[in-house]
Amino acid sequence: MNIKKTITGISALSLLISSGAFTAMKAFAADAAEYRTGKITAHLYSEEELKDIECRYYNDMPNVPYIKLSDYYSCWISQELQITNKNNGTYEVTVPIGVTGTIDVNKDTVSSDDFVKFICPQYVIDSNTSNFYTYVKSITELDEKESETIDFADYNIDLRGDDNDIWWPVSTLCDFYEFNYNQGALIDDVLYFFNSITDKKYSREAIGTSEAHKEVFTEKYKNGRPKDLVEYNYNELCFNFDACYGFPGRFKYNDLLAETNFDTMLSTASDSTKKIKELLLSEDVYDYCAGYELLNNYFWDGGHTFFYNTMIGLDTDYGNKVSEKFASLTGLEDAMNYRAIMDNAYYSANSAYTALTKMCETADTYEEFNYSIYAVKGDTAVFSFMVFSDESDKWMSYYYENGEMPQDLISEFYNCITKANEDPAIKNFVIDLGANIGGSTGVLEYMMGLINDLDNITIISGSGDESATAQYLVDKNLDKSFDEKDKALKLDLNFAIITSNYSFSCANLMPALAKDAGIMLVGEKSGGGTCATNRYVTPDGLVYSLSIGQKFVNKDGDTIDNGIQPDYDIVKINDDGTKDYSEVYNFSKLSSLFSDFYSNKAETTSSSTTTSATTTTTSATTTTTTFLSSTTINETTTASSTSSSAASTSSSTTQNADGTLPNTGNNSVGTAAAAACAAVVTFAGGALIFISRRNRNKEDESIS
Repeated sequence: MNIKKTITGISALSLLISSGAFTAMKAFAADAAEYRTGKITAHLYSEEELKDIECRYYNDMPNVPYIKLSDYYSCWISQELQITNKNNGTYEVTVPIGVTGTIDVNKDTVSSDDFVKFICPQYVIDSNTSNFYTYVKSITELDEKESETIDFADYNIDLRGDDNDIWWPVSTLCDFYEFNYNQGALIDDVLYFFNSITDKKYSREAIGTSEAHKEVFTEKYKNGRPKDLVEYNYNELCFNFDACYGFPGRFKYNDLLAETNFDTMLSTASDSTKKIKELLLSEDVYDYCAGYELLNNYFWDGGHTFFYNTMIGLDTDYGNKVSEKFASLTGLEDAMNYRAIMDNAYYSANSAYTALTKMCETADTYEEFNYSIYAVKGDTAVFSFMVFSDESDKWMSYYYENGEMPQDLISEFYNCITKANEDPAIKNFVIDLGANIGGSTGVLEYMMGLINDLDNITIISGSGDESATAQYLVDKNLDKSFDEKDKALKLDLNFAIITSNYSFSCANLMPALAKDAGIMLVGEKSGGGTCATNRYVTPDGLVYSLSIGQKFVNKDGDTIDNGIQPDYDIVKINDDGTKDYSEVYNFSKLSSLFSDFYSNKAETTSSSTTTSATTTTTSATTTTTTFLSSTTINETTTASSTSSSAASTSSSTTQNADGTLPNTGNNSVGTAAAAACAAVVTFAGGALIFISRRNRNKEDESIS
């Protein structure tokens, strides 16, 4: 049975746990399998809050730690499960919201008649009555409940039971029970829980790519990888890939993967993919790391799917051996040179950024803020920023705790656009995404709602082609209410968006939405990126990012992964192959393009109605800070981090060109959703994908 028929709800859920100090082991017998017991230390959403958890190492899998489901769940969301042993190998599990599921340790299956509510945290289910939203509020309704069964036996992943509980491999629990702000990871025998996907200090990515982890990994496996861990590591990767991958469509064997599964694709697509499988299943750690890196040459999609080349980049004997092994893999079929693609995108960003800087020197007025710049000359204003981000914690404080309005990208955008609207000399407003790498979909939704009254985004999930609409409300004037004042707020401005080949993810989605709305696009074709994304960790501790099952499309349901062609493609290619953006970043040229484009439109856009835009005022910080402090964009903005929000929610509170999701700074269940500002739908991640994907799964019954 294909996992896509059953695991529709897991995709964006990525919980990780990690273990710690081991105690002396004791041998027991249960379910005809002997095991040793020990303890691992769980880090509960911080380095300071620790909890010891009992673990088991079964003799047939001596290098794979197991823990009880109840222990994991209580660490995950600080709530308890009710588990009843039915004495026939099955257990009835009741989650806090009251929904039940059945776990069969003989068949290694998990099933429920209301699967979404069974796997999601209670605060997500109750989000319509909780303080979950800030300036964007989802109004997407949940479909009626539907039953599903997850078959871990398809992946040789063994669940085990005792009198009172179910024992799971730790990494499988992390991949199964997880939400954007409730994630875990097993890294170096340490169990972590995280409330951020991309926090630079405490997240799966941060811990899993740290220097400390590299040292432990190289020391642990320098003499080889144990066979039981090798097999489980590969099986878990197959499970998670089949459950979560979003099929953006760029790589050669996309259709084969959609029709079968990850293992079958590797086993049959070509001699090169067979070689990848062989390397991933190798007990030689250098072979394994080379095979892991090689996945990038096939699954590269602009950065949402990326296998972190942590070990191949080490300037050590270990790293050199991995690099030598990788270099020996020649004659690969259908492999992409993803590094060359990355370099081209970086070059576009640097060229666009340089041209922007020169244009700003000619502006009549120029202001630089924490997250953006605003420049005006004549009848044209330009608003430029590098990441769709916000200060999510502060927005929660503002909306629900009478805190001050944050001075971040959202307020900067509101201030600048209303200032432009009030200035009778300004007719045109440009949103510059030439050096923008993407970020939070929620921020994008606010911006599009403000400039064009957009209140929905079209999505496709999984490998199907049936689209669905996610609807939301926008608090345009940021007065903490979704009301008639928001509907009345209109802007008397013409809008345009500048794009480059670097404009990725949300910086690709915004021009797609703008094109649907009849808004002018200028520059060069954007860099693509259509899926939400999430970070994961293999059982042996390597980090990877996946394009997950939620895929953004245009209003007709067509893919936008190949980028959006502008109305005016005016980037010049010089004789030496370099790019010249001087015509794009030129106030006079932009003004003439506005006149040409909007005079030729059959209808005026919805942004042409004049209404006063000022109902709430915010202070505009004009001090020079960080936005233009760097003159180049380079590979420190790693492709592995250029991702849109899996939850379509707000991003981290710092201006990082690779950050896309917020660090909530909050570990409690009741407020763990605090970072979910501007969610496009209530159910981030797995539950949303479950809802969207299940209809296509029904059409998939003939696939085995």
